[in-house]
Amino acid sequence: MLRLALVFSLLFSGTPHALPTDVGCLVPAEHDPDVIRTVHAVGLSLGVSDKVLLAGFEAGWVESHMNNLACGDRDSLGVFQQRPSMGWGTPEQVMDVSHAARSFFEHAVRVDRPGLSAGLLADAVQRSCCPGRYDQSQPRASSLIRRAWQGGPEVVGGVVHLVTDGDVWAGSTRLSTFEDFVGRPSVAGSVVYARTARGEVRALADGVWRVVASGVAGDPEAVPRPDGTVELYAVLVDGSVATLSDPGAVGMGGGSPRGARQSVPIPRRSAAPRPVPAWQPLSPPGFAQGKPSAVLQRDGTATLHVRSGDKLMAGNAGAWRITAYGLEASPEAVIRQDGTTGLYTLMAGRPHRLGATTWEPLGDNAFIDTVSAQPDGTIHARRSGGEVVRAG
Repeated sequence: MLRLALVFSLLFSGTPHALPTDVGCLVPAEHDPDVIRTVHAVGLSLGVSDKVLLAGFEAGWVESHMNNLACGDRDSLGVFQQRPSMGWGTPEQVMDVSHAARSFFEHAVRVDRPGLSAGLLADAVQRSCCPGRYDQSQPRASSLIRRAWQGGPEVVGGVVHLVTDGDVWAGSTRLSTFEDFVGRPSVAGSVVYARTARGEVRALADGVWRVVASGVAGDPEAVPRPDGTVELYAVLVDGSVATLSDPGAVGMGGGSPRGARQSVPIPRRSAAPRPVPAWQPLSPPGFAQGKPSAVLQRDGTATLHVRSGDKLMAGNAGAWRITAYGLEASPEAVIRQDGTTGLYTLMAGRPHRLGATTWEPLGDNAFIDTVSAQPDGTIHARRSGGEVVRAG
């Protein structure tokens, strides 16, 4: 009976306005890159149809410009402006982008029917005052979906590693032919790690890609250790930060990454599939978004930097502390030539460096996703058109 009451309340109530009408609730003009990638990852993990995915992006753009708003009309909160008083969850759950996206998509799947456009499906979930605005947002929503597949650069040894059109590239060398990679690769030694659209992490070693982990919502961070092993970090679908030690026993290898011209080899019928190791959690669910960034200290321990809402969190062995506020995208950490840690990020598309007390802008150009920083202070970033340039 309670379940029926919840479904009824979701069907006939929701977000009465297309954008928050509270004059004190400021809606950014642009989307939050981590929000679109999280919503996208949750939709893919649920296996929703293209129409349902588009409905989610249309709703997110109309309601919040794809930002996780801590304000709204009456008690509306989050990217979809869901109302706790109407059965969408606690305020904390509504403000958890992964939880909010899952709630939206699961409800959209239940109410979808033939003949509904993506916009009308969005309105069937949101019950807005302005149903026509969802379909009107289709061009912007489709553009955001394409951006959700696209990540920043990983620059190692002067070589730019990128995901373009679903494949991983190292400079002008194509390293895969899957057409299902997303986000930003990570390189440890000669091994390239990259995330797929379905939340797997694959590693390219000795010319062959294979799955080494699954269940991720953000890009992996691979940290090489002096003993030749690799520590892998990622934000999982539930919003927790987790780690794998030497995933798949790939190690770092030697030499430079080699391209793989074929897909992952299909095992023989008699061959037992290699088990995918389990992630070890470093935080509670709903803690982080985006891509972690880790640096190896002189004592061999790794310090991890992640985005948690607007806070920059630093952690070691699961103990977290707030380093800075105002974060809008994933951080990038690097050990500088003087042995100190440099921290960088994008704000409103502009590269910033964390100074003594505040974030300091480094340029005026608009970039996407994350920056790649070098020990000498050089940073590279990717423009929305796909090109990578030195940004600071």
